[in-house]
Amino acid sequence: MILLLRCSLPFITANPERMEMVENYGGNVMINLIQTEFSKLKRQKTIFTIMGVLLLFWVGMTFWNYHVPQKNFEDFYMKYGSYIAMLLPFLLGLLFIKIYHVEYQNDTLKELLQIPIPMSRLFYAKILFLFLAAVIIMLMNCLLIIISAVICRVTDITAYQTLMLIRFFLTIALSMPFAMFPVFLITALASGNTIFSSTVCFIYSLAGTIGVSHLAGTHPISSMLNILFGNQLLLITSDGENLMYIVDVVFFVFITVFCVEVFYRVKRGDKYK
Repeated sequence: MILLLRCSLPFITANPERMEMVENYGGNVMINLIQTEFSKLKRQKTIFTIMGVLLLFWVGMTFWNYHVPQKNFEDFYMKYGSYIAMLLPFLLGLLFIKIYHVEYQNDTLKELLQIPIPMSRLFYAKILFLFLAAVIIMLMNCLLIIISAVICRVTDITAYQTLMLIRFFLTIALSMPFAMFPVFLITALASGNTIFSSTVCFIYSLAGTIGVSHLAGTHPISSMLNILFGNQLLLITSDGENLMYIVDVVFFVFITVFCVEVFYRVKRGDKYK
């Protein structure tokens, strides 16, 4: 398979990144595509930007909490988690825009279209990569929170509380990307237009965060924040409201998947079905 791909793409060898993409093809396609995304990300400055933002956020939160009397470790990481959950969608959105735009920037999309992989599958591979990136980001924040709690003189840091911290932050990591599906769709429809997609991402993330108490049920980010942090945000949420929030998120996920399938088949000529 790899030999056939090389024969069909002789010009790809001029670019090491393109060559790596072809050589990695084969076996489990989705796994190889996700591995390729990690490989490409190592060459990008975006990851350092995200790390810098997270470190600045951690320093600010640590400084602020240092001068505020702390109740217990659970309250400490729940408060920290509520703020990082508001920041996470924007970071994930920018990361997705970058890894999507790089296909146009490096002109690799033309070669990818000649490999028997549907464009929709490439799109979903990038989303799965984003879920893994969210898990890595939140696990790093688990370590930063423990360090911050020690600095802020929180005394009840136990193994059980640490496990609860990890479980809760993994829940955030595996939940918040679903709230960003509309941005993923806009990015695909914009065909890698970074400025437009980034503007939409900023406005969408800001609106969902600021309007958390008013847009829940209509805005996926607001709905997801209410599901995860209803008590911490001092919002009254019933089981019926939580169901409405879940339906809101699932609805936009469904719309994104449907529109992506139609877009790639009609506009992109998804001939490898």
